[in-house]
Amino acid sequence: MRKDLPAFLLGLLATSFQILLLREFAAYFSGNELTLGIILASWLLWVGLGSLAAGKAKSFPNQTSLYLVVIFLFPFALLAVRFSRFLFHVLPGEIVGLSPIIIMSFGLCLLIGFPLGALFVINVSRQAGDISRVYILESLGAVAAGPLIYLLMTLSSSSWATATVIAGTIALLIFWTDHEKPSLIWALGIMILLCGFWLADLPSQRAYWKPFQLLITRDTRYGRLQLIRAKEQLSLYSNNSPVYSVPDPAAAEESVHFAMLQNPEARRILLIGGGPGGALGELLKYPGAKIDYVELDPEIINLSRVFLGDEDKANLAAARVRIIFQDGRTFLQRTEEKYQVMLLNLPEPATAQVNRYYTLEFFLLAQRHLSSDGILSFPIPSSETVIGPELQQFLSSLYYTLSRVFPEVRVVPGDRSIFLASTAPLTLDPQELSRRIASLALSTRYLGARSLQSRLHALRVRYLEGMLASGSPRLNSDFAPVSFFLNASLWSTQFRGPGAAILHFFSRVPVSWLLGLPLFLFVLLLPVLRARKGEAIYSLLPLAVMGLTTIVAEIVLLIWFQALYGFLYGRIALLLSTFMLGLFLGALLGTRISRPTYRWLAAIQIGFMLLLGLFRMALPARLPEVLAFLILFFLGILGGGLFVVSNRLYLRVRADYGRGYGLDLVGSFIGALVTSSLLIPLAGLSRVIDSVILLNAIGLLFLLTRPKHRPASD
Repeated sequence: MRKDLPAFLLGLLATSFQILLLREFAAYFSGNELTLGIILASWLLWVGLGSLAAGKAKSFPNQTSLYLVVIFLFPFALLAVRFSRFLFHVLPGEIVGLSPIIIMSFGLCLLIGFPLGALFVINVSRQAGDISRVYILESLGAVAAGPLIYLLMTLSSSSWATATVIAGTIALLIFWTDHEKPSLIWALGIMILLCGFWLADLPSQRAYWKPFQLLITRDTRYGRLQLIRAKEQLSLYSNNSPVYSVPDPAAAEESVHFAMLQNPEARRILLIGGGPGGALGELLKYPGAKIDYVELDPEIINLSRVFLGDEDKANLAAARVRIIFQDGRTFLQRTEEKYQVMLLNLPEPATAQVNRYYTLEFFLLAQRHLSSDGILSFPIPSSETVIGPELQQFLSSLYYTLSRVFPEVRVVPGDRSIFLASTAPLTLDPQELSRRIASLALSTRYLGARSLQSRLHALRVRYLEGMLASGSPRLNSDFAPVSFFLNASLWSTQFRGPGAAILHFFSRVPVSWLLGLPLFLFVLLLPVLRARKGEAIYSLLPLAVMGLTTIVAEIVLLIWFQALYGFLYGRIALLLSTFMLGLFLGALLGTRISRPTYRWLAAIQIGFMLLLGLFRMALPARLPEVLAFLILFFLGILGGGLFVVSNRLYLRVRADYGRGYGLDLVGSFIGALVTSSLLIPLAGLSRVIDSVILLNAIGLLFLLTRPKHRPASD
């Protein structure tokens, strides 16, 4: 056990730290898929480079000391993420640009990931060069990480407490496995540091929010909730993004009344998100309205019932309000109800998760659950005056997608544009809306006759709707979430640095070039690699292709799963553990091959192409959830088998234990960097899978052209 346990602990440590670091970034950098893609890519790059560097080293530091160094550095990495706002001079809760994200992710992943990559090679050396055994044990440790984190987060509701328990346990176990133990003071010092780190969780969160007052914080399966008081206003944040603020009567009134005034007699109302922020109170001003309020995270309501004022608490408890804790899309897919008004009170599509409520598929689903004259409405941050090109692109994608489903689409101008859609006529006549407000005796502070006359002036309405209609008609769909990318491009224009220019450039590149040019360059590179690397390239190239293939397929599958089956993060630990279980079994099967040959590599690569082809065929269908687990499982088996066979062939040529592992992760780095943030929103899931199949086909043809006179048998 003392010989094998360090490799198992390496997988447990690396996967746990990766998940917890991603979670911390998401909590303080308003993490969307662009942010998380950069962090994941940074992690894979530095772990891969650490492995490559260690493979060339002639001597290694004490293994236990290096484990303890990583454990020692990790709390400081989480602290650095939390207090990065002071480094970059941003206010608490303020969105940051791409440059700080890139600096923090590459810097912190260097500190943690590079030594973890070196530890893989050190473990192989301690196992007398048995790379397959180390890979199997590491994969098994990674399998254990997902359920363990899920269990600890359920018990503690704190990422830092979870990090402390995992890091402390691994520190003690790794210290026990080493016969040549470093100083006991070293180990005790780390345990004291971890305990102090745990105790500093709440005080450090309060320090982050100063000068505002942090009332309470909760880590849930959906994100980190933090309730903030700023003078008389309470604001609830989820992963550093605002959920609601009270009192904010202007936002509450406009999110409700522009839609409700189209049909003041509406009885059946569906509200998705944002109820405690005042929307429920505004809806209850309509005497006949009965509201189904759908909220994903129950803890949002629990905190609201404790901290909000008496009136807001009464609105949550009103007899005409039914609160449903469920994903909004899942609720609509399962209910038979039809509604006269459907209100989305959600953030803009800044993530692929939220983007699911602004796609063609969701609008079609919403239409099926609206009455013949039903109204769908949602607010989107906009501009009071000038619509710039990035904002025009973003709003136009929503306008164009909505118009594909509803014949009548109107947009209310303002700092938040209110989209209204229906099959029946809609009115933005300020006099008519004022008359309806008066006839209903509605009490409104910000939707009076004068404000409506100004906001709904015919010139302003025509200008806005004309800009949206003349913008690029890019359809936003579940499997090509372009609005998410356009929102990221718009968001990046608020900051200095090259981020906005880069995203703007790629938004203009034709999809055929975006996917075709890298494949063309790959084909041109192959003869160069063959000339320079000789025999080794035939075993190393499949590893790099496999690393890219598996990470791209994982990301595509997770986006697909999220779009079809609801909120992803409740199941992500099990999904990723299923993939790691496949890696473990695939590597184990690879060691059972008595005589690995290049034909085995070719067969496995054909297996990748067949599996991806089946996945490509299944994309449009709504198949059982178990299919996602099966695809990840078999993807892991193929990846684990290829890793072992490729390394066994390569080690016949050169005894470099870090090269294969490093190239696997460098290939994963390239895939992670561009897939979720660039290729999926611009090209769509189907084209991305097609390109990966073509990449594997090119790699297979290159492998089949290997000269037969080479010494290794095939």
